[in-house]
Amino acid sequence: MNCSYCFYLRKAELYPWADHPKLSLETLELFSRQYVEGFAPPYGIAWQGGEPTMMGLSFYSKVIELQKRLRGEYSHRPSFSNSIQTNGTLINDDWARFFRAERFLVGISIDGPPEMHDTLRVDWKDRPSHGRVMDGVEHLRSRGVEFNVLTVVNSRNVEHPEEVFRWLVRQGFEHLQFIPCAEPPPGHAFIDDYESLPPGSITPAQYGRFLTGLFDAWVKIGIDKVRVRWFDNLVQMLWGQGSEMCELATECGYVVLENNGDCYPCDFFVENDWRLGNVHDSTLAEMMAGGKFRSFASMKGDLHPDCLSCEWRSLCQGECPRYRITNEGFAEGALPYFCPSFKEFFGSKYRRLEQLAVSAGRAMSFPVPAGRIAPAERTAKRLVRGAPLEARGAAGGGAVAPGVDSGVKKVGRNDQCPCGSGRKYKRCHGGQ
Repeated sequence: MNCSYCFYLRKAELYPWADHPKLSLETLELFSRQYVEGFAPPYGIAWQGGEPTMMGLSFYSKVIELQKRLRGEYSHRPSFSNSIQTNGTLINDDWARFFRAERFLVGISIDGPPEMHDTLRVDWKDRPSHGRVMDGVEHLRSRGVEFNVLTVVNSRNVEHPEEVFRWLVRQGFEHLQFIPCAEPPPGHAFIDDYESLPPGSITPAQYGRFLTGLFDAWVKIGIDKVRVRWFDNLVQMLWGQGSEMCELATECGYVVLENNGDCYPCDFFVENDWRLGNVHDSTLAEMMAGGKFRSFASMKGDLHPDCLSCEWRSLCQGECPRYRITNEGFAEGALPYFCPSFKEFFGSKYRRLEQLAVSAGRAMSFPVPAGRIAPAERTAKRLVRGAPLEARGAAGGGAVAPGVDSGVKKVGRNDQCPCGSGRKYKRCHGGQ
């Protein structure tokens, strides 16, 4: 694929494609052993690219063999969960059978109906891809493979939130994720002129309208019928649970493994300045204990003064550092590019979001206090399923039961996910 808005195409400057570099099983085994030996379970691997299916099905069959072998070698019998993000164009019945047999969670990238998707998501011969993506989806469905859908909010679909959402729902897609596209023009470190945005990128005003329109469409169709990851996370946070989306968490950072063993703290930050090391030279534990990773993890907490006084801070958390760089050229103490978008959304929809969190939480036996309560207060209380509600004062303060901050009865991997999807936590928010 040659998607117009793909930020990862520029990584060819670091990892030239001329020789078609591929991750070797030897490097993967070294990485996996360091992962198992240096960290506690669960062990989650997210396969991305470019396009990860280009590695071929035989490669992933060998990956599963490696993971099973490692499970037998270590006393704590480590198991791996695998997810894969794909454009779907190469998926056939063989892939689908493999994904089902090995319990891969599949993410399919699709930007809406053909007229919206095919504008920016074409191949290197400038051919549309929508039909091939939907063919791949049908193979997944025929084999009962669990999958969700990732939609990039871009210049072609941003003004049509309800149309995009309803089209996705009509296809039977029940687990949706939306991410906004905002890339600086070539040769620029940040966006300083909305008139010269590169293909696909959107403005904060556009994204604010998209979020509010999407929320209205989600509520209209029924929040129990379709899962929207960003909204689910906000509801979860209003129950006092942590966000599993890094952009809404207080800290961010994971490990990206490149084909030669180089590691980085985020796929947005595959840059020389943020190279953590190489698994052939040092261990994952050493990299993550090092100053560079700690510096990256703490970077998100360095907020702009406006963020520190913002009533939506506990929900936004200053958003992704990459979008701060997109906005101002640096991350520390900068406002995120989509700050106006979030202010528009929360300013108009927080009360309705709060009501949904209360009703959904109580239906799942979380002691969610009713009434108008500031997001900072709601997110500060870790609620425990089944705990009784305390009597509320006349002012509507809504204290929750003693001990709910203790962390007892945390959601286990085999418990039902608190988002309300009906799936086990490890196969829903616990596995993403």
